[in-house]
Amino acid sequence: MKIEQSAWNYINVSVELEKKGLVWHPEIGDEVSDRNHLDKVCIFVDPQGLTPKILRETFVWLPTVEQLVEQFEARQVLIYHAGINERLVYEAIVKTSEGVIETSAETLRLAFGKALSEVLENSGVIETLH
Repeated sequence: MKIEQSAWNYINVSVELEKKGLVWHPEIGDEVSDRNHLDKVCIFVDPQGLTPKILRETFVWLPTVEQLVEQFEARQVLIYHAGINERLVYEAIVKTSEGVIETSAETLRLAFGKALSEVLENSGVIETLH
């Protein structure tokens, strides 16, 4: 099965989020991608006795829209706007203590992921549980 371009984009954004310090605390039901085969996306259902550290080394966490919203809330970032703009692409506008961040993408999940990436880049990373 061929993976869609927007899914590849989101996997890349998820890898970027991780590089910028977003820490995954594995929970059953999380969407993940195998690090060695990024095109293998699945729902995490069984830790098979592996520690959270080993799971983070094995998988890339692909946070859902709800999980991204939780990350904004944990960092006291306000979601000012989330929706479709006049160009018919999704847009996210968030307000931080440092200013406003605007992103756009083909999905809301991707727009939020890009916005969180900028939040992490522009401020100190605060590790949170999800």
